[in-house]
Amino acid sequence: MPTELPHMASESQLQAIKNAKVLMVGAGGIGCELLKTLALSGFADIHIVDMDTIEVSNLNRQFLFRQHHVGQSKAKVTVHVKGKTECYECQPKPAPKTYPVCTITSTPSKFVHCIVWAKELLFAKLFGDKSLENDLNARSSQNGDATKPIKDIFERKPDEDFAQYGNKIFDHVFGHNIEAALVNKETWKNRNMPKPIYIKDVLLSNDTQKNGALSNCGIDGPEVSAAQSLGLKNSQEIWSLADNGRVFLESLRLFLGKRHQEIGNLVFDKDDQLAVEFVTSAANIRAISFGIPPHSLFEAKGIAGNIVHAVATTNAIIAGLIVIEAIKVLQNDSQNYRMTYCVEHPIRKMLLMPVEPFERSKSCYVCSETALLLEVNVYKTRLKDFIEKIIKRKLGMNCPMVMQGSTLIYEEGDDLEPDILASYASNVEKVFSQLPAPIVSGTILTVEDLQQEFSCNINIKHRDDFDDEKEPEQMVLSGLISKDNASNGGATPTHQEEAETSAIVGSKRKLSEISDVNSSAKGTDVDELATVTVDDGEDDLLVLDAEWEVSKKPRRPLEQ
Repeated sequence: MPTELPHMASESQLQAIKNAKVLMVGAGGIGCELLKTLALSGFADIHIVDMDTIEVSNLNRQFLFRQHHVGQSKAKVTVHVKGKTECYECQPKPAPKTYPVCTITSTPSKFVHCIVWAKELLFAKLFGDKSLENDLNARSSQNGDATKPIKDIFERKPDEDFAQYGNKIFDHVFGHNIEAALVNKETWKNRNMPKPIYIKDVLLSNDTQKNGALSNCGIDGPEVSAAQSLGLKNSQEIWSLADNGRVFLESLRLFLGKRHQEIGNLVFDKDDQLAVEFVTSAANIRAISFGIPPHSLFEAKGIAGNIVHAVATTNAIIAGLIVIEAIKVLQNDSQNYRMTYCVEHPIRKMLLMPVEPFERSKSCYVCSETALLLEVNVYKTRLKDFIEKIIKRKLGMNCPMVMQGSTLIYEEGDDLEPDILASYASNVEKVFSQLPAPIVSGTILTVEDLQQEFSCNINIKHRDDFDDEKEPEQMVLSGLISKDNASNGGATPTHQEEAETSAIVGSKRKLSEISDVNSSAKGTDVDELATVTVDDGEDDLLVLDAEWEVSKKPRRPLEQ
């Protein structure tokens, strides 16, 4: 902690910093930099909360942690003033990228398709739950008699050693399966035909025997590395086909020999070095078969682990901007609040682009108190579908509770009694209209997640038909409805209501563009809590000050 406060700060700023109590939620990439900047800026009363644990991949940029901290306890950052500016959920988030099953299993055209195949199909089949179904058993010329059942090629026979089993798996997934795919000539009319790859074409017979000593694992202790045992120490280097074949066989051998007790329960983990090596080699071999350029271990790990590589200098810049805005909040300098973009390519030699914060979205289900509208067929939709597709997937709740008035319809938790769990299990399979407390058009549901301290109301509106292509979930969730519309059973809104609803659509407004008549009508609390946040998906910062007051003066636009 510094002995003197920074000399560039004014007297009022110094006093505000001295008196501030800071709760910092998260000590991740930005959190580490933020804690450093707060301390060097003179903040003396800082409390840190972080429920996460330290992972190996954190060590390259989170300088507070070292190797011996891995596994120990170790959390999200947007400039947000509660009730005034937009929050993190005001902006729609991109849906996770998905790929058609046929593309992954039969016609990959990008390296990411090969990664998904190696991670979700092959790795899961060899080392995960054996009861899971996948398409890897298909094979041309499996046996001459089509009436005989096809044996599971992935089952290791008692008399098979590591090399024999590894060669069999290699030939099956990269050779026979490709040949089976080539049978359908129609598929390859407008595509490049893949080339089957067999182990005999990749490695000489003595090369397969080199991967035989379990003692040569490259790393002492519980973690083993196929690449290091083979002398492939540069993660940025793109392996040849032969090297990929050797890593594939070596990683499979190490799993069977060193980690056999884990087989059957393994799930891919980006911090599992051996798992990353196996997936990289398998994806590269498949990519080469389909004429797709292979990637390095470093690149493949980023794709497989959905890693957005953070730069420590960028984290430091963001942390500094957070503290600058925090000091403004402490001084109630609302006219100078700024939301700053750190641009990838400087515009007019400007790396940082400050703009005025935007108003909160009236349709945001987090910071808006208005009910959401759910159009649904109450006679066909099960409670289970509503919970999975709407509550958990769209609203992001982890441990939801659903109520209709004072009637509890569904909840999740570890401390529920067996008879209550059985009742909920029965309810989730019922359609809305057949629940003990029937859900019909006009019903208002209260949905709450106590873990996240988040709740919202959902107004139900019955709808008979949906477009299967545009509305495959057979449910449509929309943001803002008027109170009158909620109370009249979801009836068609009036022209005035439509106008109010349409006001939330279109370009966002800066706070200075909002009429002060609207803000004065709502009124403000003198002791309102201010929340300052800056978002990288990891850390939150709360600056608490009992003297903070919301300014009622209109904000001036950003000076050009």
